[in-house]
Amino acid sequence: MKRKITISFIIICITIISIPFILVNLRIKVDPLKENEKKISLNFKRNFPLKSDLLKIYTNFKTNVLNVNPIPNKVIETENEWKFLGNNFSNALSESKGLVVFTKKELISLKKLLIHRKEWLKERNVAFYIAIAPNKHTIHSDMIKIKKYERNTKLQQLDSLCKTIDVNFINLGANFPKGNDTILYHKTDTHWNGYAGFYAYQSSMNFITQDFKKDRFSQYKLENMEAYVEDNKIGDLNNMLMNSKTEDFIHLKFKTPEKSIEQTDQLTVPIGYHNADRLYEKRFQNTSAKNNLKILVFHDSFFPYYEKYFSETFNHSVFIWNHKFDKDVIEIEQPNILYYQIVERDVDVLLNR
Repeated sequence: MKRKITISFIIICITIISIPFILVNLRIKVDPLKENEKKISLNFKRNFPLKSDLLKIYTNFKTNVLNVNPIPNKVIETENEWKFLGNNFSNALSESKGLVVFTKKELISLKKLLIHRKEWLKERNVAFYIAIAPNKHTIHSDMIKIKKYERNTKLQQLDSLCKTIDVNFINLGANFPKGNDTILYHKTDTHWNGYAGFYAYQSSMNFITQDFKKDRFSQYKLENMEAYVEDNKIGDLNNMLMNSKTEDFIHLKFKTPEKSIEQTDQLTVPIGYHNADRLYEKRFQNTSAKNNLKILVFHDSFFPYYEKYFSETFNHSVFIWNHKFDKDVIEIEQPNILYYQIVERDVDVLLNR
């Protein structure tokens, strides 16, 4: 009897010790950091056994049983079921409310940097535009019951600075319609939708056409577009909450066939690029364009909502999904226009030389 107990105890101990390794091999998948890198295995720090299962249990319990937000610092939930990014990423909430702003030292640094970039581009006959996509918090500030601090936000500070040093600053929300029922942002995602993207394009062209009066441009209107819905899309904020509820994402497309033709990539993806390699570069040629201009765009995830309008407007378009002000790329491409697009919550990257 004693021998049976001992054997049973040993078997139980071995089973307990083996469970994590079995679970790692059966349940945990570690995706590659980049498409061309080897997969990482046994990454216990980030992918411990049952991580996703435990997180789902936690979030479901907090949401459905306690009826509270499981991660309020990452995601803010409002009474009308809209969701906003919290302060966990780039102080998005506090910056939109003016609670966190640029310091005098940071503004001096920004001034020197932007003047240098403007002068460097001017020497190469390149027109320079900084285009900022407003945070969802900024456009729908009334949904978040936190009072805005009575001073300029980082977005407004940057706008004022650019006016002072004569750098083209485009507030991509300037053409957003006021006082109607047009939905401009996804309810459960940090990004805007197709309508906002179209208005962002219009705001951009209002500036560009003023500087290139000798050139002709196709002017697209909302009636040239057709709205469609992307079904069963889970917003990134819902994804953070491990909420599988989907949302209908609104996009726009041309009613007539697009004339621009996508070209083969020509640039080398930088080492350590933060995204999938295939997303780094897009280039188009449109021989039907009314001008012979070439635009180079450094951008983030907001630009794809209106990139098709640029590819249809300009003779040559090169879109680089990266915030780096890459002088080597500019020298290679030799554009007429350098369009630097960034979302409001990421304006601090301008301080990173």
